[in-house]
Formats: sequence, structure tokens, C-alpha cells
Amino acid sequence: MALASRKIGYDEVVTRDIHFPMNRETVARHWFNKDPWCTHWMNAILAAVPDGERWVMNSARRQLDKLRDPEVRKAALEFIRQERIHAREHDEMNAICVQQGVPIDKVEGIFKHIRKELQHRLSDDMQSSIAAAFEHFTAIISAVMLEHPELFDETHPELRAMLYWHFVEETEHKSVSFDVFVDASGGGLRSYRLRTSGMLLAIALGFPLMLGNQAFLLYKDKQILNLRSAASMTRILFLKPGILSKVLAGIFPYFSPTFHPWDDDNREIIKVWKRVYEKTGDTHKAFEAVRKHQSGPRIGDGLHPVAQPA
Repeated sequence: MALASRKIGYDEVVTRDIHFPMNRETVARHWFNKDPWCTHWMNAILAAVPDGERWVMNSARRQLDKLRDPEVRKAALEFIRQERIHAREHDEMNAICVQQGVPIDKVEGIFKHIRKELQHRLSDDMQSSIAAAFEHFTAIISAVMLEHPELFDETHPELRAMLYWHFVEETEHKSVSFDVFVDASGGGLRSYRLRTSGMLLAIALGFPLMLGNQAFLLYKDKQILNLRSAASMTRILFLKPGILSKVLAGIFPYFSPTFHPWDDDNREIIKVWKRVYEKTGDTHKAFEAVRKHQSGPRIGDGLHPVAQPA
């Protein structure tokens, strides 16, 4: 199996039981960039996070007895612990959004209904394949956000600290669902067929839900005709930094028979966050370290080498 040479991220997966106090000041109605369209695009995704995290946790848990590789099993257990805490914190964030008059609960309810149907109809291996695909999307979005912390300069410090903790941990465990799926399904041609089918199902489910949910939230917020906001979101999603463009580009490598999530080794940026957090225990300082790191000169820019963060 290819797993033997692909465990570079396993030592990064660490459970941090952190609670981020949320209130109506922390989670503003338009909390992302003070922009309605950008905020509701993120809300359309984050609405499904608590139930989605519990789905991928349950998928990994149901595969534990099939896992032959003890390192994969150990990583899966740590992954489950991380995702449980993520779900808890996003439950609180979503509840505050509802208090702000944003019907996140309605959007989440649609996802829950679809998830229950899929759990009832699909095998454990197929659900594990879908979990791996969703975790791949999450890893790409997290990578872009980690590279562009300036997008959150207008976000409340407590909320962006929570989000960056989540982005870091999603990056830490970005290969775990994939490796659980491969190990549990046995590898080979059957595994590859299931993997690609899972990605196709994730695309068929995820993208229409994202667009439909965003449109619903914008309509309820009376912002659907805010063309200036729509233009701002389009720039961020497709041009600079091009969040959605990078997600779409990241789909194609997934269909390679030799694909693995750590083919893109972006541990350097999460280690900036982790060094500061491990030293201070402060998620705000860890975010600021990432912000400083990303605003400085980069290797290959023709100017100066990157200074190592403290």
C-alpha cells in the first residue's frame, strides 16, 4: 500500500479542546469582510459543519475495526476527537447567526435530511469515500484561508481566532479520512472506483447545496440585489485569492490513481500557528503570527528569504 510512504502529517494531528465564547458582537450579521455576499457564501458552507463533522466522525468510527494499519487507526481516533470539538464550536457560532436573524438552522436542516437519506442508503465504504472527498474540499479551502489571513482583518478577533484554529486542524488531519477509506476498502481497483464515485457524489451534493443555501440566505437578508457585494464576492472567489477557483482546480488531481492529500505539503504555514500557540496558549497571537508571516517577503519573490517566526 502507498500509505507507508504517505504518513507525513500524522504527527501533526493534535486534539486541542478550546472553547471560543460567541455572542452577537463576536458573530456580526455580516461577519466576513463586512460583506453580505461573502458572509452568506461562508454561512452556506459553515451551516453544514456541525452535522457534517459528526457524519465524517461516525464514518471513521464505523471503519475502525477494518483498519489494518495501527498508525491509520491512531490518526483516525485523534481525528474523531478533533472533529467532535469542531462541531461543538460551530454549533455555537450557528446559534448566534440564528439570533442575528440569519436562518442557518433552516439551511442546516436541509443538509441533515440529505445526510440521513445517504446514511440509510449507502454502504460504510461509500460513506467513507464521500467523507474523504468532503475533507479534500475542506483542506483546500483551509489552505487558501491560511495563505490569506488578510481576508479576516474586518472579522471580530475571537471569531477569526476560532476559524484559524479550525483551518489549522483541518490541515493537520487532511489525509486521515482518505487513508481510513483506502485502508478500510482494501485499495486496488475497487477502492479507486469507490473513491472517484464518492467525489462525484460530493460534487453533485455539495455545489448545488452551497449555491442554493447562499441564495436563500441572501434572499432572507434582503441582499440578493446588492450588486456591489456580489462583485466583491466574485473577485474573492474567482480572482484574488480565488478561493473557489482553487477548489475547482483541486478536484482534478483527486481522480489520479496515485493521488494523496499530502501531495500538497503545506505544513509550513500551520507550523507558524502551532509554534506560537504551543508557546503562549493564545489563539489570537497564533493568528497574528500567521498574519505577520504571510504579509512578509516570501521565498522566491526575488527580494529576501522568509524570516523564521519566533
